[in-house]
Amino acid sequence: MVLVIVASVASANSQAKTQAQAKATYEHSLTELKSDPANADLRQRTLQLGRNYSNLTRNKKGVTVFDEVALMNDISAACAGATSLPSVELSTPSSKASIEDRLSRLAELKIQGLIDEDEYKLRRQRILDEI
Repeated sequence: MVLVIVASVASANSQAKTQAQAKATYEHSLTELKSDPANADLRQRTLQLGRNYSNLTRNKKGVTVFDEVALMNDISAACAGATSLPSVELSTPSSKASIEDRLSRLAELKIQGLIDEDEYKLRRQRILDEI
């Protein structure tokens, strides 16, 4: 009986430690994201770390829609300091990049979720107007 209690306490301590480590790793990634809010790879990594942490808080039963919304709110808040797009080439006609390169880069930004459909259309039209 005593052995079962000791094993239960040890298991609970181990789970609490794992959860605390996951939380610290997620929060550290959010801090890094504040320093580099336009880094799409870092955003993805932060989201995955958040999902891992959320899963642990739910006894490894998965991540809910509410968790996803909370994670996206955290990531959006961390990225709130991003005041410009990562590439200035998109809007500067004197850029050395070709029209094709600029359109390709613009499409990449849209796919990565760094710009929305309206911004994509606006900037695409600006690039095409330079022809």
